[in-house]
Amino acid sequence: MTMNIALDENNKLVSIEQVKRGFACQCTCFECGETVIARKGEIKEHHFAHASNKTSCTINTESVLQKYAKEVILESMGLMLPALPDSDNAAAWWSFETLLPEFSLGLIRPDLVGYFDGEPILIEIAVTHFIDAEKLKRIEIFKSKCIEINLSSLLKSNISIPSPDAKKEIIENLDNKKWVYPIQMEQSSTQQNPLVYPQIINTPQLISEQQNTLPKWQDYKFTVKGMHVNVRHFSSGMISVNSAYNPEIIAMLKEWRREGRGSYNPTYKSWNYWLPFSEKVLERLKALNE
Repeated sequence: MTMNIALDENNKLVSIEQVKRGFACQCTCFECGETVIARKGEIKEHHFAHASNKTSCTINTESVLQKYAKEVILESMGLMLPALPDSDNAAAWWSFETLLPEFSLGLIRPDLVGYFDGEPILIEIAVTHFIDAEKLKRIEIFKSKCIEINLSSLLKSNISIPSPDAKKEIIENLDNKKWVYPIQMEQSSTQQNPLVYPQIINTPQLISEQQNTLPKWQDYKFTVKGMHVNVRHFSSGMISVNSAYNPEIIAMLKEWRREGRGSYNPTYKSWNYWLPFSEKVLERLKALNE
């Protein structure tokens, strides 16, 4: 790929047409990070060149497309997604409360993690490499919704990157997106327990449980150090913990967050933990229950 794209001062992809000539472009090479000059003369094709005059880098188009897809999803804070498997929902725009790039959740490190109603949604961007059997197994163990975006057709098209057309293809097109988890029932009819949801744990008090359907969550109440601790157990295996302010309990939840790479959601004032560590948190709260 000719060096007709680079990274601007904000580390975002820009094309040669978008920038000022010479050093005024304030860009660096996508591959090596060296300062580049925007050469926009009257004779040769416009391109970026290393300031040191070294040979142009070979730009990996797959890496460019992956980076750009992350950028536009992060900027949009959402994307169009197809209906969930075996649900009555239609395709819709999903607006995420939070979006994190390359965030590790246990043994899984998806391209993006978007939080929707406090639940993590794994977003994988595929160009030539797709989710393999090993990664799928980890996703199934994690039990979190996962969408795969197939951008192989965009790689083969004449659509420029970056461009409004490329952004629309990534954000709005439904044909290039599929749910990896949960698995559609007919696709997994030969498997045992094709849709695996968490078992009800024998906690002291079950507050609520959805009936006659696969549960989205279950609520539990514990009493720790004389304080009520409310836990919402999502079908993904994630748990959300809320408690009235108590320095000892807050310190404990903070320590568990560090130990299990959890997070704090200031909107809901909840401490969130994911599989496999979330199961440990439930067992600990069960042991501490008075």
